[in-house]
Amino acid sequence: MTSTVVLYPSAGYRDLDTWRGLKVGQRPNALTPDQSPQHRLGYVIRELREAHGLSMRELAARTFVSHSKVQRWENGDRPPKDLGEAELIDRALGAGGFLIGLWQAIGGKVSQPGHVSDAAFHVSDTSLDLATALSQAAASDGKGIFVPRRLDDGTVVLVALDRRALLRAGAGIGAAAVAGFPVPASAAVTEDPFGFAKAATASWSGLRLSRPSPEFGVDWHALLPGGRSMLGSQLSLQVHPARIEGRRVIVSVPDQRRAEEFLARPHRGLLVGAVNAAGSPAFYALDGRAARAKLTRNGGVYEVTAPTAYELDDLTYGILWAVSNYDDALQADDQALSETRSDLRAYERLSASAVSREAAPGLNTIAHMWLGSDFCARHILRALPDLPTLPAFWTREQRGEEASAWLIFDHKFPYLRETTKALGSTSTRAFCIPEEVVRSSPRYERILLFLAVALMESLGIHAQFTTDPAYEAVEGFVVAPDKEAVIANWVRGDGMWHVDVTARTSVVREFTIAARDVNADSITAAPTAAGRLRALAQYLELPWSWLIDRCGQLAQYGSSGLIQSRSRLVSAAGIDAACAYVGSLPTDH
Repeated sequence: MTSTVVLYPSAGYRDLDTWRGLKVGQRPNALTPDQSPQHRLGYVIRELREAHGLSMRELAARTFVSHSKVQRWENGDRPPKDLGEAELIDRALGAGGFLIGLWQAIGGKVSQPGHVSDAAFHVSDTSLDLATALSQAAASDGKGIFVPRRLDDGTVVLVALDRRALLRAGAGIGAAAVAGFPVPASAAVTEDPFGFAKAATASWSGLRLSRPSPEFGVDWHALLPGGRSMLGSQLSLQVHPARIEGRRVIVSVPDQRRAEEFLARPHRGLLVGAVNAAGSPAFYALDGRAARAKLTRNGGVYEVTAPTAYELDDLTYGILWAVSNYDDALQADDQALSETRSDLRAYERLSASAVSREAAPGLNTIAHMWLGSDFCARHILRALPDLPTLPAFWTREQRGEEASAWLIFDHKFPYLRETTKALGSTSTRAFCIPEEVVRSSPRYERILLFLAVALMESLGIHAQFTTDPAYEAVEGFVVAPDKEAVIANWVRGDGMWHVDVTARTSVVREFTIAARDVNADSITAAPTAAGRLRALAQYLELPWSWLIDRCGQLAQYGSSGLIQSRSRLVSAAGIDAACAYVGSLPTDH
């Protein structure tokens, strides 16, 4: 990160040992920087220009002036005419404000020879402060930045730092110190200055994080795990220091250009703010496209504001995991899926069909799931008006992976609303979730299952649960007890879907008994939706008050700022409605 030392005020040699053996003025045609403030400014401009390997014409092009004007700057004949011009030079040469200080010492006029104001040097006597260097690097357009420091013998030096290496480290090292994170002695080579990777992989065992090389503006590549059907997903992340102000997280972005390039890319990116409060790190995520619109300048620092509701925990990680998995897979097969859906419409004319996945070759498993779910929803809506009595529903979802389709697939939330409207009354929906399934499901998946059930309860659908594994093999159905049944199954089936409308006695009896058994012995039985959901939270080992609090926070801002979908087949409406409903529930009995 640190290269050589540019000495000042001296003969201009960049090797410290060589310089110590020379006298001032031994360099041919050298300026005498002690002669006046404008000579001192011209000297430093030349030193920095040459350190960057720039010709006078190249510096002129970067500062929008003529070659002769650069000559006059460096010769001390005519300093920059105004603050704006001084800022242009300072930025082009990565001086971090040092040149501006020298220009201000001139006082807008040519000073008398021999008088050099100490105000021209805002030079620290301390060791190099990387947090300060970082702020200077962020304001620079050049490849290097120069931090002024005073040696023990009083000599002023400009320490040359590689700008991109410094920003890569913090945004690593210096930024971590600014954010209040402890910086170890080995901070110069640390790979995880904010402790983000350590905290994230400890919280979610399936998550894999890697440092890209070369980094191209990306701090971390995150590989989100797949599941029984999910294929896994990839996110790119930038991690920056942040602070809390009320209910807002203010993320400090040290390198505006690097952040803008990262956020402008069409890939799925997250901007992560790291806060270290009382030694306990917390991380807040913002979707890259949302962050791009919020990037603003506050004084000399660029910042992005996010709500504290976007703190990374099991709720928000679960949403990120499910949305990115479903969204990426559906987006990948978008055109083929649309064409296949049109081809399969012929099955809608049949009252019964069982379609294998071979009918949609080349599509991924999530696309198969979406086709099956969509077809089953439309099959039930067509058959529902003809059922002779109020039906009971049975669904096969057991885990968050399957249940999150209710929250994310674009047709699922409208389907629930339409069935409720068609029935004109409350209905029941039964689930079979054995204890072994709960024990083997990570917490974020159990939260997704809970939210899916909460979405149903918000529409007046009474959810009922059995833990008996004997019911795991029962297909999804809608039954008018003892009279008629609609079969509609796409979850854990042999094909994309199996649908039917039947009055066969054996089938109707099996479904009627299953529905009545669960209704009689539901582990979540309660007279109110809040009571049923509280019992479900207890069974899934989820803290009730925390669920209400976190869902309420997220509902205030919506989930699209956390993660935005790309696929037209994915919607945030179900997630937001479920969170809003849970957030409105009472925390007591």
